[in-house]
Amino acid sequence: MIVIITLFYLSLATITVMVGWKLMKLRALKLSLIEGIEKEFHNKLYKKMHELWNIFRDKYLLRARIFFLAVFYAVAHWMLRTTLIAGQKIQARHRKWFDMVKGKGVVGEKGRSSFFLKDVAEYKKSLVEATKVVEKEETVLEKK
Repeated sequence: MIVIITLFYLSLATITVMVGWKLMKLRALKLSLIEGIEKEFHNKLYKKMHELWNIFRDKYLLRARIFFLAVFYAVAHWMLRTTLIAGQKIQARHRKWFDMVKGKGVVGEKGRSSFFLKDVAEYKKSLVEATKVVEKEETVLEKK
């Protein structure tokens, strides 16, 4: 029985010496036991928060970004398509006016048009006829 009690006290003393030696080693590093525990806790907490942020970023933020990008492209496509259709309708409705302003086509006798536009149309006809005559003469000269 004395041997068992002696072995118990001897192991208790060994454990106490080991803990004391570790504390002295930590104090030599100018760290207390609480600071070491706090440092480890902070490191583990930082790692865990970083892991959670990566999971949140990869799962939810990426999906939200893709969703909003798809919505943006759908709305942009709809707006472009609507403006294209509206432009085509306006162009079809006012084609005669656009042609008059740009000088395309000939202003006919019918309808309301200014004398200036009629003069421009006649001048354009005369230029077209004159260029045709000059081209015919050039081809005749080239054949000779």
